[in-house]
Amino acid sequence: MGEVLDNAGLPSPPGRLVRAPLIPLAGALAAGCLLGRYLPSPVTLWMLMGVTGLIVAVLTFRKPRLRALTTGAILSAVLAVGAMRMDQTWYSVSRDDILTYTDRSKILATIRGRVASFPQIYSPGVEFGYRPEPKVVFLLEAEDILTDAGHAGKTATWRKATGLVRVSVDEPYSPHQPGERLEIQGWLGRFNPPSNPGQYDTAAAARRGGTWVWFRAPSRRCLHTIPPTDSRWTTALWRCRAMFRQHLLETGDLQSGRLLNALILGERDASLGTLNRTMQQAGVAHFLSISGLHLGVFLGFVYLLCRLLFLRPRTAAIVCLVVLGAYLFLAQARPPLLRSAIMAACLLAGVIAGRPGSSINALGLATILLLLIDPRQILQPGFQLSFTIVAGLIFLYRPMRELLFGRRLRRRGLVVFRDDQRVRRWLHFTVVNWLIDAVTLAMTCYVVAAPLAAVQFGVFSPWAIVLNLVLFPWVVAVLVPGYVAMALSWPAPNLSAAVARLAGGAADVLARIVEFFHILPGLSFSMHPVGVGWLMLCYAALIAVLFARRQPKRRILAGALIAVLAGVTVWTRLPARTRDAQLDLLAVGAGQCVVLQTPEGKTFLLDAGTRSGFDVYPRVLAPFLREMRLPAPRAAFVSHANADHYSALPDLARDTGLEMLYVCEYFQRDANPYSASRRMLEVLHAEGTTSRNLRRGDSVPLGERTRIDVLWPPVGREGLTTNDTSLVLRVTCDDRRVLVPGDLDETGQAELLKEPALLKADVLILPHHGGWEKTLPAFVEAVGPEIILVSGHREPKGPSTAKAEVREFYDSLRRKYRYYTTPRHGWIRLRFGRGGQHIQTMR
Repeated sequence: MGEVLDNAGLPSPPGRLVRAPLIPLAGALAAGCLLGRYLPSPVTLWMLMGVTGLIVAVLTFRKPRLRALTTGAILSAVLAVGAMRMDQTWYSVSRDDILTYTDRSKILATIRGRVASFPQIYSPGVEFGYRPEPKVVFLLEAEDILTDAGHAGKTATWRKATGLVRVSVDEPYSPHQPGERLEIQGWLGRFNPPSNPGQYDTAAAARRGGTWVWFRAPSRRCLHTIPPTDSRWTTALWRCRAMFRQHLLETGDLQSGRLLNALILGERDASLGTLNRTMQQAGVAHFLSISGLHLGVFLGFVYLLCRLLFLRPRTAAIVCLVVLGAYLFLAQARPPLLRSAIMAACLLAGVIAGRPGSSINALGLATILLLLIDPRQILQPGFQLSFTIVAGLIFLYRPMRELLFGRRLRRRGLVVFRDDQRVRRWLHFTVVNWLIDAVTLAMTCYVVAAPLAAVQFGVFSPWAIVLNLVLFPWVVAVLVPGYVAMALSWPAPNLSAAVARLAGGAADVLARIVEFFHILPGLSFSMHPVGVGWLMLCYAALIAVLFARRQPKRRILAGALIAVLAGVTVWTRLPARTRDAQLDLLAVGAGQCVVLQTPEGKTFLLDAGTRSGFDVYPRVLAPFLREMRLPAPRAAFVSHANADHYSALPDLARDTGLEMLYVCEYFQRDANPYSASRRMLEVLHAEGTTSRNLRRGDSVPLGERTRIDVLWPPVGREGLTTNDTSLVLRVTCDDRRVLVPGDLDETGQAELLKEPALLKADVLILPHHGGWEKTLPAFVEAVGPEIILVSGHREPKGPSTAKAEVREFYDSLRRKYRYYTTPRHGWIRLRFGRGGQHIQTMR
């Protein structure tokens, strides 16, 4: 019993599952994690499935005829384990987790814990509008929480708490070091889901990272250092990390030091945000994440150094394994680094044991270990890209090499050189082999990663292959002296500083090269949302092309898949269309951003800005246009010269261009040449935008069925405040009207009330974000809307000293009208025209 024979009576060769038994197990575990996330089921069901699979596997293990059943049972048991682990980490927390002390509203609390990350200073680079003060952000491992403080009849008590907390301090200060214990007073709350379609989901990202709650301290005086409780070894480890980090940061200027720190230790500073975004657009952002490339350079350098010192391969592998362990203690343990470290450890263990290593099994082992530790990692884009690229290199490198250079390599074998032509032979074989390997590696990584990057980030970069080859030698020039400097920092600090300056200089050159990427035409293209089906179609077409070779049937299949892929991709690029006009009111906090799409498919903006301290275009408007498959706006109407109504336009003009800007004639009345409104106009004019002044009585046709009429302001009116110069626009589609009055205050409202017939509309966006004015009730009554919309950062309710009739007015809005606000409902979509009026909201 036991040996499987073929038709000739000889033992069958082992199949792929026998040579790489960990790959099916890793695939089953990954599938279980995904099922546990997207198909939540009772844990008892998964447990029953796992136990059944194990029993079947044990009963059939020694029966060769039932080998397929045994394999299926084992895989089903592993799948059940993955689903249970995901359910445990994604849908449940421990009883004393700090999440259990919060609900949807924020609470005052005092927490104690240990700093678990290097604090970073975030300084939002807002170009126009309100610029918030820099803040310090770090992770805290919670230990205790002071609860029930301030509640009548309850005594404040310290309770045990666990879990990670994202702490932000609204005041820059000299940050604490990781490992220090702190007591902090402030506000505790949960992360909110996105308020607009396409917007980055901070809550889901924090959940994937194991951080469920945030904590905000208004001042550094709310932080107090308390005595440590960690062991001496833990304290020494944190101090060692801090020493190496500071040593790298002091290399060269501020940017090169932080870039070197990111490449060597994996810590991405917030100040590298612009560099990181550029590298993402160029398809080379993986250089900033410690992965197989960095670890390969590092361990390859160590191994070469050992061999130059005449150490045997086994001894050199032992040294590399020890160095790898030490490096893992110093660097940030992210999934790409852990995956690379596990695979490298497996290969080094093979060298030590004198047995050939298996990169396929090493990849499977890395997948299994990381998913068992934290199954949420499978939802991280970094995890997906890292493992997909490595799997692509393992399985597709040879077919790609054959496809690109197979004919040349076969012809090259016929070339013969004389003995005196050693240089030509070296160039013809060795150097060309290096170039072929580099191009094949870059091409394989590109075609494997590009579809996944398009799905995760919505970006496609045609320059990625070339730019990867350009940056690779400079990355190596940074890594090698950087690792040497880190190794010499304690025994020879002066020599280490000299070597580190070489690494810092190379890092500076690397950063300057990246800055020049913007001059490349078509550096990246924004992709409309594509699903998992499109991703699978891309990989199916790729595999079909690589393995088609000379077989006609395979070539026909590859051509058919490519044709289908091209058709689906073109279809995803088509803009969305609507039968009636469509008005989207985006939730941008203290500001207003309205996207108007006509039935003909044209897109316009009616204000686009905020004063809530962030850039509207990259964080809200651009993701929304991509998610909803809307074309870039052709024109923008800005009501008045306050930045919370136009701060997004400069970024929009630089990215996609803006043909026309409509403003009132009072927009440029500020004589200060450095005013924000004048600077905004200069930026737009430099980008080729034409501006036009509007006045009362003007009408702008937007299509056959849609137009905008200007009701305010009149010409030559003196003494108006900035808010009272707001354009009051009436958008008409067929027989339906929407009134958009900007930030019109009491004076403007009183003037328009003299002609109430002009104000009649079906939908009203409350003026000035719903702020109270004495004329507001009469203004709303004159408009006579069925639907009222409000854009703001909180529910309008009048001033705190308002009389009872003011509060009654706001309460009556909810009773008398269909009333929607962005603080409560998030994004609001209004469809209006021949088909009537329909509302859709984010929540």
